[in-house]
Amino acid sequence: MEQSTNDDFLRALTDPELLYENAPCGYLSFAADGKIVKVNQTLISWLGFFRAEVVDKLTFKDLVSKGGKIYYEMFYMPLLRMQPMVNEINFDFIRKDGSAFPALINSSVFHNSEGKVVAVNATVYNITDRKKYEKELLDAKKQADSERSKFELLADFTPEIIFTAEPDGEISYVNRRFTSFFGLPAGGFKTRDVLSKVHAQDQFKLIRNWTAAVMAKVDFQMEIRLQTLNSESHWHMVRALPIISATGNVEKWMGSCTDINQHIKAIQHLDEFITVASHELKTPITSLNASLQLMERMVEVQGNAKLSTLMSQANRSVQKVRHLVEDLLHTGSIKEGQISLQKKVFSISDWLAGSCGHVKLEEKFNLHIAPSGIIFVEGDEQRIDQVLVNFVNNAMKYAPGSTDIYISAEILGERVKISVRDLGQGIPADKLPYLFDRYYRVDYTGGSASGLGLGLYICSEIIRRHGGEIGVDSHLGEGSTFWFTLPLFKPDLEYQRNMN
Repeated sequence: MEQSTNDDFLRALTDPELLYENAPCGYLSFAADGKIVKVNQTLISWLGFFRAEVVDKLTFKDLVSKGGKIYYEMFYMPLLRMQPMVNEINFDFIRKDGSAFPALINSSVFHNSEGKVVAVNATVYNITDRKKYEKELLDAKKQADSERSKFELLADFTPEIIFTAEPDGEISYVNRRFTSFFGLPAGGFKTRDVLSKVHAQDQFKLIRNWTAAVMAKVDFQMEIRLQTLNSESHWHMVRALPIISATGNVEKWMGSCTDINQHIKAIQHLDEFITVASHELKTPITSLNASLQLMERMVEVQGNAKLSTLMSQANRSVQKVRHLVEDLLHTGSIKEGQISLQKKVFSISDWLAGSCGHVKLEEKFNLHIAPSGIIFVEGDEQRIDQVLVNFVNNAMKYAPGSTDIYISAEILGERVKISVRDLGQGIPADKLPYLFDRYYRVDYTGGSASGLGLGLYICSEIIRRHGGEIGVDSHLGEGSTFWFTLPLFKPDLEYQRNMN
């Protein structure tokens, strides 16, 4: 029984008439005058007729819309008389109930011996779903065009320079402020025209950093000098953010360029004042420190406990002022590129063992230094120690409730990563990107913080000049980990022989 059923099924698949009747498309044959002589079941079902109501009763024009009738007479049939096949002709077919559906028709012509049209075979494809998708795409395009028009209108009236770029970084749109600032024709410009407005010292750095951001698909931010229409150079902050798709690819870049010239000038004036003031303060502080040391010896001879306490407080205050002035001087030197590095090869484990002696003497905090193994770096040991001490001091200052401070060193590929971790209150996520900026200080609620906001900035510059990276990881309530990396030193055989 089962074998018989399978045979019947296979015969149905190979039966030409069954295939014709139940094909996924409609078949239609009509004479030269349009009268329908044959139609398959698929098309009959779409139209809602009975076969007897169609065959030898209706013409092709009876099945199509009014516009289709006109098209049939003026274009369709004349084309069939001139050529053997006509493909991709669009008609709206009318069902028995009066509703319509769009269709595409491919037609082939049969001629008699005299070359006259005898009959036409047509294949009918119901494209209702296709039309639906086309409409959705058209509506989406109209919506996108409308949103783009709104964006461009807003962008043209904003005082900032606005631009967009393609995934490869090529600029695709600029607002009116962009073209007017650079003196470029609206609707067209060349990249070299824009680069010609960038200060010569900033051009290579701009191209390098922008290319790196595009390749890495990360946010771009850079301060550059742009030439205005009156040939003056003004500082601008260029920012660009990648719009990432669900697949992780960049769909577009959105960018802006903000005039920060007044801000930069104010910072420059402040730096000039601080540099001059720091140099002026250095001499009297040195004299004051020497006087206090002399007075301290005199107090010790007299044995006055109260004066001794006051002298200790005065000494601590002078040392604090001296450190502040040194930070200011370091900042000026770093900014002017005058900081010098005395590089040498040293062992990380030996350096960590001898660092942060002031913490060990106070005995208020516990330093936990993880074994680092045999690791060498080449750098200015004192400068790098300055970074580590700053990290540890910050842990003591801003996480006083966490008496345990953890210091570790690990090899990550070609670099060494030094980390200082505390178990304090942590730092808010919105503050993290600015911690290493000049003059930036975090406002710790309920805590006390002093300083000028220069320590971490100086640390970042020291590490940057060593070719390393610096950063922080922090979660509220879990503590903070400040870290920096240095290039790993791999001693060659000659160096190892000299060490031995």
